[in-house]
Amino acid sequence: MNLQVNSVVLVQIFVAVALALASAVCYSAAAVLQHREVSVHLAGGLDLVARLVRRRGWWAAGAATGIGAVLHLAALGTGPLLLVQPLGVTALVFALLIDARMDRTPVDRTAWLGAGCVVLGLPAVLLPVIPRHTAPVTPVLGYWAVAAAVAVVTGVLAIGAILIGRRLPRASPVLYAGAAAVCFGLTSGTAKAVWLGHATPYVIVTGLASALIGVVLVQHAYRDGGLGAPLAILTLADPLAAGMVGVLVLGEQISTSPLQVSIGLAGVLSTAVGVVLLSPRHVVPAPPTAAHAAPRPLSDARPTRSAA
Repeated sequence: MNLQVNSVVLVQIFVAVALALASAVCYSAAAVLQHREVSVHLAGGLDLVARLVRRRGWWAAGAATGIGAVLHLAALGTGPLLLVQPLGVTALVFALLIDARMDRTPVDRTAWLGAGCVVLGLPAVLLPVIPRHTAPVTPVLGYWAVAAAVAVVTGVLAIGAILIGRRLPRASPVLYAGAAAVCFGLTSGTAKAVWLGHATPYVIVTGLASALIGVVLVQHAYRDGGLGAPLAILTLADPLAAGMVGVLVLGEQISTSPLQVSIGLAGVLSTAVGVVLLSPRHVVPAPPTAAHAAPRPLSDARPTRSAA
């Protein structure tokens, strides 16, 4: 009986990982396409969104995002939030390959080294969160307390990005991306709550609103900071935010074994190094054919290592 249960759990883990990786491919393609579209605009706020909705490339990015969201929801329905969410970090690796393919440029050694650090670090990160047959843990906080905290953090980061945008142009996109990541983390937690049957209509509406706010914020991040630093912040902060929701609201567990915690921390360090190595490489020149807006110079869009 236990053997059958363990086999089912392993199959579920495999399916969840496969779906999460497929979702990451879609999200990375969407990120590359979104950056190509927003890099030719200087507008902000709703004016930026109004311009983007008239671009076919932006709608293609939206379609890729939608497919990625469906795959992500399916992964959340199969595996725990703490297992699925960290796999989103691979979007940075996939974006590297997609970007190089679209520009027909080779991938340099530094980028490959960063990709290797991410690939090697992720299994160690996932080890402490592999599902185990233990008694359920009582949630620490309610959903609305976490949602209120997310709203406050998002507001502070977004307002900070607006206020320092002119004085510290390289810090502004990092703040926008951080705010978007927090919103997306809450949305992922909401989706998992829906799968578990713990969500009310108000919770679902809150999760959808959080996703829409995150989409608007990430457009500003890509516009002001290129693709590298914002995507790096998203791939690191989104799993952390979603993991907090999983632990605090849904009662998901992390292994407290000293050995597994040590391995997990080593994986986090390896993944973080990989993200830093990868992030400066994701710079896509603005298409020269845009007639309604002048392309931004490449130097204006290139993120730095310190920004990531």
